[in-house]
Amino acid sequence: MKFHLFFLTITIQKEIFSEDELKQEQQYKKIMNEIRNRRSKYYTHL
Repeated sequence: MKFHLFFLTITIQKEIFSEDELKQEQQYKKIMNEIRNRRSKYYTHL
């Protein structure tokens, strides 16, 4: 029986976001929160 191990190295870099990317990210989070709220309202009525 053989075991093969793969080691993965992960590098974390601090990314610098542009203002447009930050706005897009905020908009995405806002939309996701709205969708979650709609779902929760729907499921609480069931």
